[in-house]
Amino acid sequence: MSEDAVPNASDPAALAKLSEAFRLSTLLADRVLAAQAADRPIPKAHINALLDAAIILDKYEVDLPAPLGQIVDHISDGEDEEAGRLAWLFRPIQGSKG
Repeated sequence: MSEDAVPNASDPAALAKLSEAFRLSTLLADRVLAAQAADRPIPKAHINALLDAAIILDKYEVDLPAPLGQIVDHISDGEDEEAGRLAWLFRPIQGSKG
């Protein structure tokens, strides 16, 4: 985490909060990935918390921890796939030529 990227780099409390958000999001992301690998259910609250952390870290230009980045990429891939399905559903129905 670079101090230049943080708007209030001179504020030790702000830096401590960002560091704690980074640390906690890493721990939770590791737990979520372990649960996914073991085919255990993942509470929606965990996903929401990780997405919130990703937004906050990104806002302050802090690189996402690797496990959190992996989850965000996985969610983005799922959204792209879902968008493709919707596009297929909404495409015009074409008549066949006889």
